[in-house]
Parts: sequence; C-alpha cells; structure tokens
Amino acid sequence: MHFGLEHVVPYVEYGIFVGSVLLTIFWRPVVGIFFLLPLIPLQTIRYRLNDFPLGSSAVGIMLLAVILGLLWRRDPPLSRTPFTRVLCLYAFFTFLSLCLGSFYLGRSLTLPWGDPRFGVWQDYMTMPALLLLTAAVQPTNRQMKAMVLVMCLSTWALDHNFWSVAAGRDYSTYSDDLREGSSMGYAGSNGLAAFEAQATAFLLALGAFERKFWLRLGYRSLAAFSAVCVVYSLSRGGYVALLAGCFFLGLVKQRTLLALLVVLLFAWTSIVPPAVQQRILMSYDAQSGSVDHSAATRLELWQDAFEVIRTSPAMGTGFNTYAYMHRAKRSDGGEGYYEDTHNFYLKVLLETGVIGMLIFLWLLVKFFVTGFRLFLGSKDPFFASLGLGLAGWLICAATANFFGDRWTFLQVNGYMWVIGGLVAHAWMLEQDCPQPATATEPGGAWSAVGPVGQPS
Repeated sequence: MHFGLEHVVPYVEYGIFVGSVLLTIFWRPVVGIFFLLPLIPLQTIRYRLNDFPLGSSAVGIMLLAVILGLLWRRDPPLSRTPFTRVLCLYAFFTFLSLCLGSFYLGRSLTLPWGDPRFGVWQDYMTMPALLLLTAAVQPTNRQMKAMVLVMCLSTWALDHNFWSVAAGRDYSTYSDDLREGSSMGYAGSNGLAAFEAQATAFLLALGAFERKFWLRLGYRSLAAFSAVCVVYSLSRGGYVALLAGCFFLGLVKQRTLLALLVVLLFAWTSIVPPAVQQRILMSYDAQSGSVDHSAATRLELWQDAFEVIRTSPAMGTGFNTYAYMHRAKRSDGGEGYYEDTHNFYLKVLLETGVIGMLIFLWLLVKFFVTGFRLFLGSKDPFFASLGLGLAGWLICAATANFFGDRWTFLQVNGYMWVIGGLVAHAWMLEQDCPQPATATEPGGAWSAVGPVGQPS
C-alpha cells in the first residue's frame, strides 16, 4: 500500500504462518485452512515465505498441521465424503504411474530424494488432500461462509493486482507484451484467465441464491470484475471457458445470462477492445485457410502426442514423463523443448493411459454430479449455491484444460478443491440431518429450475 513497509511484510507473514501452525495443531484445525485460502491464488505472496526456514513448504506443512490437529482432537483425518474413494484410487494409481515412468525414462525407482518427478506428484496431491481435510475439519455453517468470504477477498486482490497493470496499457493493437500473469506466478496469463473464468462462474452461482441485497450485489460485481479480467487476459482458452460456464449457469439457473450471451454474440466487436478482437480473429485466416502460429503449434503437439499414445495405450508412459521426452523443440523463440502437450486430456492419456484417463474422467463426473445434486436437492440456499458453484467451476475447468494444463496448478485450481471439500461436508450434513424446506425455498434448490420458482 506504499507505506514503506514492504521489507516488514515477509516477517509478518512468516510469523502468522508459525502462529497458525501452532493454533492449527493445539486449538482448531480449521485455522490451517483459513491460513491457506489467501495464499492459494496469490502465488507471488507465497514467494515471500521462501527465504525463511521451511517457508517454501508452507502449504504442505500447514496441511500436515491440520492432520496433527485432527489427531490431537481424536478426529479422523480421512473423512467419509462422496470423493474419498475415487481420490484414494487416483492417488494410488498416479503414484504407481510415477514409478512406472521412472523405468520408462531409464531412471532408478522413484524416491523423494532420487527423482524430481516425485516432488511434482507430491505437489499435485496437495489439492486432493486439501479437499479431504477441508471436509475433515467439519466447519460450521458460519465458518463455511467465512471461507467463501476469504476466497472472494483473495479473488478481488488478484483482480486488483492484474487491473493495476492492465489499466495502464494500450489495447489498441494486439501484442504478446500485453499479456499479464499478475500474482499467478508461473501459471502465466493463461492460468490467470482460467482462474478468473472459473471464479466468475462460482460468484454468479453464489449471487443467484443470495437473499441479502448488498451481498448479492457484491458477488455479482466481483463476478463482473473477474470477467473483465478474463477479457483483458488475451487468452482464447479463457474466453471459451467463461462462455461455457455462463452458458451452463444460464441453462440451469439464470436465464438472463443466456440473453446476455446472445447480445454478446452479435455485439462483441463493438464491446471489446481492438487487441481482443485481433487476438480472437487471428486464430484462423479464412482467406489462406491457415491458423496462427500458436494454434498450429498446438496441432503439431497433439499429433505428436497421439504417436506416443499408440506405443503404450493401456498404462501410458508414466506420470510426468512428457516433460523429459524432448519430443518437440520450441518454435516460439524459447530455448529447449515443449514440456506440455497443451491439452491436459491428451497429457493424461499419454502419461497414464486409458486406465488413468477413465479414473480421471470418473473424478470429473463425481465433482459435477455431487455439486449438481446438492444444488438440486439442498433445502439450504447457501449449500445449494455451493453445489451449483462447484458444478459451474468444473464446467469452466474442464473446458480450459482442452487448451493446456490448467489442472495441476494450485494457484489456478486450488479453490475448486476447497469448494469440493465444503460441498462434501454440506452433502454429508444433509444426509445425516435432513432439513425441511423453508418458506423462502418451498421446493428446495429444485425451485430454481422447476415450475415452483422463477429463474433469477
């Protein structure tokens, strides 16, 4: 905030980290989840901890503190949720695939100190652990709402940081220099766009059920701010993800979104800045019948990926092996080789085979179905909004991952796992203690799409 205290902030942040670990273990495990929430999308804020002892492992240490806190209170760290079975299977299979990948690459058996790929797998498993532990701490209704508020404030901080840079740039002509990753760190502008699209869908779902005017206005205003950030991110994958999420929400809850999409379809060239128009139109040249360099590179990478898939279709080459294959030399001016297939589904199929793909698709379907069923069946408007928000987030995430890996980045997709934990906890609460429909929701969440209520 330009108070001249920048050099003090890392020490304060580290002190809060140490204090939160102690409070998480010896007081309430939910403290650890609250500590992590602001740091999930704001990776550059997490960087400030790296210079301190164990600071670079702050996320893992905090999750371990949550486990110890649960054990201290004699609560089970592995709670009963709709996701537990598939997540345990997914964790086991990806570790097995990690070991198989070591043999594929001609390396020794995977050990924490013997292969950097183990660290990648460990970081990836942080997100399923985040879901299970969020449910395991059994947050109260008020704590769940407080978590959503913290996620909203962190999203606003990310939007504000991005806009403070983007607002001073000239978008009259497209240039790669206009692309900005903001506080997303190495996730880049594409990761930022995916997060903003997903957050927009989640915020719109929250606003659709909120009865208090000022909260509803806040959710929708922040959703609009996030959507604007998607527009100025100059990410075509982000645009498609945002449209998919809004179309889904328009179909099941908010019919006004469908009307807005129709207006956007016919008037988008007069609404968005010229750089955005050029970014979209450069994808395909109708006169020459060719695509731009970025799209052409993706097509080449996908064709090459299919060739690798044919060599090991059942089990794949092993978790996180493509980055070490040196299959395609970079053609964008950078040195080295491409380390990603630029389509996460192809990456999953290549590295974990058909079996891994089926488990991954099972996970996606489980996320969507659980969230959507909570939306349809919950008598609590807040729980219903979480369910719809999770389903909307998943639609955006599933779409964005057609254009690259937006799944394994904690800063991009971490909130989806937290929301999944809240949805799992809400689902179990409703299964154990069903509530009668209230006067304001006579048909439960189904009234949002059924004949009882009117779509907002």
